[in-house]
Amino acid sequence: MHNPSEHFIRLISGPHLFFAIRQGLGVILPIIILIALFDLYRFGFAFSAGALSLALIDQPGGTKRTRIKELLFGLIAGNLCAFLTAWANHYPLLLWIVISCQVFMFSMLAVFGKRGGLVGFCCLLMMLLSLNLKVETHEIFYYSLITLSGSIYYFLYSISISHLFRLYEERLTLASAVYATADYMKARANFYEVSNDLDTCFRQLLPQMIAMTDSHQAARDNVLRNLPDDKKKNQQQRILLWNVFVEMTALLDTMVATQTDYELLRQRFKNDDIMLFMRDTLLKLSRTLQRCAIKMASNTDMQYRNSVKAELRAIEYEIERYKMAGMAKEEPEIYALLIQILRRLRNATRYVDIIADTLRGGDIKPIDTMRRDQSLLQFRTHQYLRLQPILDNMHMGSAIFRYALRVTLAILIVQVITAIIIFFYHDNAHIEQLSEHSYWITITILLIMRPGFALTRQRMVMRLQGTVIGCLLTLLLLSMTTSPYVLIPSIILFMILGQALVVNHFRMGSMFITLYVLTGFYFLSPNISTVIGERALDTIIACFISYACSFAFPWWEENQIKRLALRTIESSRNYLRKELSFTTAVVNEGLGGEQFEASNFAHHPLYIELQIARQDIHNTYAEFADSYARMLNEPKSHHINIASLNNLIMSLNTMSSQINSLGPLLLALDKNNPPLQQQFIYIETLLSAPYAIDITTPDYLENIPENQPFMLPVKQMQKAAQTIRQEAYQMGLA
Repeated sequence: MHNPSEHFIRLISGPHLFFAIRQGLGVILPIIILIALFDLYRFGFAFSAGALSLALIDQPGGTKRTRIKELLFGLIAGNLCAFLTAWANHYPLLLWIVISCQVFMFSMLAVFGKRGGLVGFCCLLMMLLSLNLKVETHEIFYYSLITLSGSIYYFLYSISISHLFRLYEERLTLASAVYATADYMKARANFYEVSNDLDTCFRQLLPQMIAMTDSHQAARDNVLRNLPDDKKKNQQQRILLWNVFVEMTALLDTMVATQTDYELLRQRFKNDDIMLFMRDTLLKLSRTLQRCAIKMASNTDMQYRNSVKAELRAIEYEIERYKMAGMAKEEPEIYALLIQILRRLRNATRYVDIIADTLRGGDIKPIDTMRRDQSLLQFRTHQYLRLQPILDNMHMGSAIFRYALRVTLAILIVQVITAIIIFFYHDNAHIEQLSEHSYWITITILLIMRPGFALTRQRMVMRLQGTVIGCLLTLLLLSMTTSPYVLIPSIILFMILGQALVVNHFRMGSMFITLYVLTGFYFLSPNISTVIGERALDTIIACFISYACSFAFPWWEENQIKRLALRTIESSRNYLRKELSFTTAVVNEGLGGEQFEASNFAHHPLYIELQIARQDIHNTYAEFADSYARMLNEPKSHHINIASLNNLIMSLNTMSSQINSLGPLLLALDKNNPPLQQQFIYIETLLSAPYAIDITTPDYLENIPENQPFMLPVKQMQKAAQTIRQEAYQMGLA
């Protein structure tokens, strides 16, 4: 998506802007009341510090219940952390110990993922803010109570807003998932453009797939925990969200868990119009989904209409023309591939049309006839802040443990250098400003450093760019006007935009955060140009320290990528086994073919196991591919098996996609096909360790009518499985 207007529309129709406005109002309100109106600077600073720190946890994603638990943990742990730091602030040696222990322990919260990292950063920010607030020993308890009051205020404010806008939050989360699905479809359309490089298309597809998987999980957690029932209000809205979610999930399975041999397509139909029709179909469907997401977020009826009937009929015509030319007999595999693509595009069109029709304000299915696939309930995430995962990672073999050591080292370096300078230049008139510098440097380090080297370097560059641009824009703004009536609303706007963009657009978010911080300093410092230069220098120093500490206790992707590759192979084998177990059981019960009804198997244990296995392969593959992408951004001396890993990623994608596409074909059988089962046993064996053992290849499927739908998928699966086994052996995976 390269259109700036589309970026803007997506921002205002997504959950991040809503949460940013909520955070901004919650933090700025006490500042305006306590500092601007009543001139209670220190009281207002302490109160706002408690509110600001807790607001950082209040981010999109997860469920309301999970967010409340995270806010409670941050409230208790963060304020305890602030109290201990303020008390130890009068004992320099003890302060170093307290800061080091807190930085290490709260950095370890990264074991719980992004949200755990947010909770840890919240607590560390409260620690730093208590350092900056210079109070006497007898005032520590008083100001700690004020900070606690600010945190309690924001906690109550957040849960109140969540209760009032609970349905709106669910709509925004689901709309974000629909938008991510549209982006993925658009990326898939690029494969049908013969002028695009296939490897480039695949590299561009992986981030879209990972983002879509994350957004779908967030939508799943929200929708499945707020299912419609007679006791809840706004039933029509909840039924609408449920129906959209079900169709979106079906669309996900159609798009993600299917594989097309694009290289074969390009070789055979390079200059044919059928490739254009396939591309245009996906682009139109993507555009429709984007409009659906916007309308869902704004809670307005869908007026936009878009049809792909012309493209589908054109594809049908081209396939019929190829059939008349003898392709079905001379090139049965390619012909079967075209039929498979057409069927998939029809299914995707049907799901998109249902989503659009649901949002047009038509009749919504009543609750008693609403489809509820109970297997979906298995995919709700259950993540708790428990001590055991932290204890399990307390060793040098853990990436999070090494990350916590690196962060602690970086913060200690800042504290030691600051202490040395103060010791030798304590009579200097400007020495008090040094604590301000160490404060900003420390915050920047905490924002930049991440468990992986590639992520740290990426955020370092983005932070540096955003800060420099923000400094220049601040100078430009202040050269144009110094009116408080312009600057104060600008600060509020910059704060909201910074919070809205910092998660998904770190560079832009850093720019707006720099803008609102520096514009705020204009009211505190007469020489704003010096302050701007100092903040830019602080960022440069923080980036240098972060980069240098990235090489201490390093954790490179080479340390874990083989384990992730092996786990993905095992997940693929398990997925194939569960697919075969379910379809075989259905056919053996005489419920295959025309007798099959998907709704009859929603509670079937084998079906639930199949859904869990499918989700597992999506997650493990995304983690493996993400690790590979990060490794490519690390120093070349830490690159291993690049070619083999690339082949594994491509082949595993083919394997998992073809396994999913087999389901409908196997369920269409009236009875089990023994020769076909032998092919699947062979494929499953190829995916099993040890990979050094040679396996006898079975006879190829006989070209008879009942085998023709399976010939191309089985051939692609065998080829992918053979490649997986070969690369796994060369890498020494097992």
